[in-house]
Amino acid sequence: MKKILVFCDPGIDDTIALIYAFQNPEIEVVGIVAEYGNTNRRFAVRNVQYLLSLLGKTDVPVFSGAERALSGEEPVAHPTIHGDFGLGPFTPPDTDETLRENFCDLIQLLEKYGDELTIVTLGRLTSLGMLFLLYPNLMKRITNYHIMGGAFFVPGNVTPVAEANIYGDPTAALIVMKFAKNITLFPLNITDHIYITPELAEQLDVVGCENILYPILDFYYSFYQSQIPDIEGSPVHDLIPMIALTNPDWFTFKNYLIYIQNEAGIARGLTSADMRPYETLPPAPIHKVATKMNKTHFEEHLLDIMTRKPD
Repeated sequence: MKKILVFCDPGIDDTIALIYAFQNPEIEVVGIVAEYGNTNRRFAVRNVQYLLSLLGKTDVPVFSGAERALSGEEPVAHPTIHGDFGLGPFTPPDTDETLRENFCDLIQLLEKYGDELTIVTLGRLTSLGMLFLLYPNLMKRITNYHIMGGAFFVPGNVTPVAEANIYGDPTAALIVMKFAKNITLFPLNITDHIYITPELAEQLDVVGCENILYPILDFYYSFYQSQIPDIEGSPVHDLIPMIALTNPDWFTFKNYLIYIQNEAGIARGLTSADMRPYETLPPAPIHKVATKMNKTHFEEHLLDIMTRKPD
């Protein structure tokens, strides 16, 4: 089984990705770090705890991550996309905040699993970047990362050039790209084109989540349809790096020099990859980028995993 530690900011597509991970018998979620992004940190933690209660997975530790970017700037949430609290039309019940783990308790988990662990990031990279700054020797033991983020020579989703997770904290993204080993990036180049259609959403019937799955996906689709009237479904960006954990053969990967713009202005969060056969730019981290995804079996696979009954 793939043991994973998830950094997320639920968010509707984060929620779908987490449900998929818990439903997939080849994946073991050993911990979840909830931080700011699609909603604020408090609601992100609450959303994760609510989801775990629905799935009967309350033994999975939930860690409270970053509240804002490394720059200290106040984050901007996206209620028109993800709802007032991050779960579309739902208002999750308040949870006991003492049930969450302190961020420093992550160290014990990282020490326990070491190189067995894959870190999957679905939101801003602030919390992960902090770990590299505070515990560089410990983080050297982690040798596999799946990161949803970036937009390589395609339009961004928060500015004309930048994807939201990188734009939200480009300083943290630079730190992670510099120090993390064996990163695989899943950018908008592919995640923008893999949809859950309304018809597929109606068929996803996860035990415990029957009453929230379709409404949150319908809310998500309504937003995208308001922006792109002829779009065939909802792009579920954060689901794609989860699917790749157990279906890497669906993807085409290429290694590139990765550059991230950190300055203020229109170029903030811009991700660039040197795709030329020769190198003349300054040295940069080299990471694997998912450039194509074969979606032939996507719907069939998603239905198989999401409608799987508990053992």
